[in-house]
Amino acid sequence: MRLGFSVCIALLLACAPAGPDDADVARGRGLKPALLPAAAEAGIYEAAARATFDASSALVLRLHPQRLARTAGWTGGDSTPASLVDALRARGVIAGTCSPERDAPRNTPRCQASDVGYLIRGSEVLRGAGDTVQFYLAAEGYGPATGPRPQALRLEKVYQLVGAGDQWRVVREARARTVE
Repeated sequence: MRLGFSVCIALLLACAPAGPDDADVARGRGLKPALLPAAAEAGIYEAAARATFDASSALVLRLHPQRLARTAGWTGGDSTPASLVDALRARGVIAGTCSPERDAPRNTPRCQASDVGYLIRGSEVLRGAGDTVQFYLAAEGYGPATGPRPQALRLEKVYQLVGAGDQWRVVREARARTVE
């Protein structure tokens, strides 16, 4: 009787439709993208940035031209949509964009700007349980195109947020372990 039951369970599991292989997913495994308008996504970026940094008038944030990929590390990723860049600028979250230039892999990147600040890079927004979304925000210090570099700093956090429209608030945060 037990053997028959075990065989039935094994057959059911073997015949179950296979889900997408997400073995290489490091950010949001098992979660689906939340399809949100650019204004809502900009609100999520803003809430995550305020939770990450002590926001003051001296803080300069620039946006990386690529999103964080779902896989581990900081390489790859889709292009950040122009509508999101525009929404972030309109909200005053970013001072602009930056395609980082490095003269060595671990050196602080340089941006074609005269200021010093942080280069931020976000994941796509992922649908969590209920009304929660999950978002990964990576940041690293950058230096101006010429001159001294600031000390290297690189971090990544994962946020769970709730909200509606373009108003979001962080309800949980943690350090992400996907930084290379």
